[in-house]
Amino acid sequence: MRCSVLDLGSNSFHVLVADLDGTTLVPVEREREMLHLGRVVAQHGHVPEDQIQRAERTVAHLSDLARRSGSQEHVAVATSALRDAEDGRAVLDRLAAAAGTEVRVLSGEDEARLGYLGVRAGVSLRQEPVLVLDLGGGSLELTIGSGAAVHWSTSLPVGVSRLSALVDADPARDREVRAVRDRVVEELGDHRDTIAAAGIATTVAVGGTVRALARMIAVRDDVWLPATLNQLEVTTAQLVTARDQLVTADLEARAAIPGVKQRRADHIHIAATVLVEVLEQLGLDRITVSDWGLREGILLDAHGVRRPPSADGLRRREIARLRERFPTDADHLDLVTTLALRLFDDLRAIHRCDDRDRELLAHAAQLHDIGETLALRRHPVHGAYLVANAELHGFSPIETAVLTTLVRSYRSRGIDRSYPPFAALPREDQERTRRLLPLLQIAERLDRARDGAVRDLRVTVEGDTVTLEGVGQGGPPAPLDLERMSQLFTTTYERELRLAGAVRAR
Repeated sequence: MRCSVLDLGSNSFHVLVADLDGTTLVPVEREREMLHLGRVVAQHGHVPEDQIQRAERTVAHLSDLARRSGSQEHVAVATSALRDAEDGRAVLDRLAAAAGTEVRVLSGEDEARLGYLGVRAGVSLRQEPVLVLDLGGGSLELTIGSGAAVHWSTSLPVGVSRLSALVDADPARDREVRAVRDRVVEELGDHRDTIAAAGIATTVAVGGTVRALARMIAVRDDVWLPATLNQLEVTTAQLVTARDQLVTADLEARAAIPGVKQRRADHIHIAATVLVEVLEQLGLDRITVSDWGLREGILLDAHGVRRPPSADGLRRREIARLRERFPTDADHLDLVTTLALRLFDDLRAIHRCDDRDRELLAHAAQLHDIGETLALRRHPVHGAYLVANAELHGFSPIETAVLTTLVRSYRSRGIDRSYPPFAALPREDQERTRRLLPLLQIAERLDRARDGAVRDLRVTVEGDTVTLEGVGQGGPPAPLDLERMSQLFTTTYERELRLAGAVRAR
């Protein structure tokens, strides 16, 4: 069903409209308005009348958008700023009237739990326990969990809008930056010991300003990004460099930094200061960025989805979603996957790739011809575009770049080294992509006619010769097919590729 959530946050009011099918959530519409109520409440203790009227107009607009987008169920929640405002109850009554639905005020504990659920639904995490840092406008939620279980959480009043009340100058004075850092240290208090004792394996950070910082760093470091920066890894050292640049710049200079959006420029330096201080105080050297969090968690929880998928399950679900959205010949995709994995398994001794590479090869085989749904001519290029822009959750930008390159290149004589997703890969990832491509290419060509003539393979490695013997109902491959199949393989592996006649399946 199509549903929506209106998040009345301390930085922004945000509506998310999504289709929920079982455990799968697919966003179809988003819109936000920056109100910075966290700063307003920090300065005045309440929400002035002109700000209430602005909030009412925003809520009415976002709620109307959700309903016109087909939402059958509209829920609204409020977080830190309206939770803490002296006139919060009266303001919420007016906003509920504007929304046409009751506004639920989330406690800090609820906010942490629901944010954790949203993160786990959109990020594939293999190492646990996990610490989730949700940096909002009014508060910072910290949650420790494993799988679906939340072991510990707390909410600290060190949100970006709230702490911006400590900074009047632009650029910020040194003493103002110190005041922000001191407030973070004070609020962390004994929580540092609790978190240290948990043995955190992975730290995930979520929030609009977190993503803004990550995008700034990615642009600065020339990192290729697909349509989403979900699962981008950012080091504390990179964040320190970004913070030092931001806190010495005024608003105009911050907005001019490549990768920084105008609407985030006013508070992004505060976000960098808070996030770096938290990571340094906790002794954490990196974060994984999530673009799902509280809003996604609210919708999932409201429909009884409280157990996130496994890391592998999430990735398989996302590949299936893309296949369903752009359907081609399912039998062909499955057979090419079978053949590609047979080649991978039987050639481990020469390709020296690992199980992570095997999984990516399987996913690439499942998606290799989805571009045919747009046009047959140049369909690998169309397919690569779809993979790069489908917002595949569960995959890091590096993994998405590998998939995109394989899909784009499987009909070619080799990888174009200037292709941006490939060119931006670290050298070791370029090499593994280069070694996976011939396996996908051979598997696809064996079922080029889509007649299922070759159902499986027998692979033999003897010295510098690799022999493939098809198992199925087909005859020996045509000489031209042999030549085209062997060129890239021979160039990559420096071995002769020989194809024997097919062995008929019994």
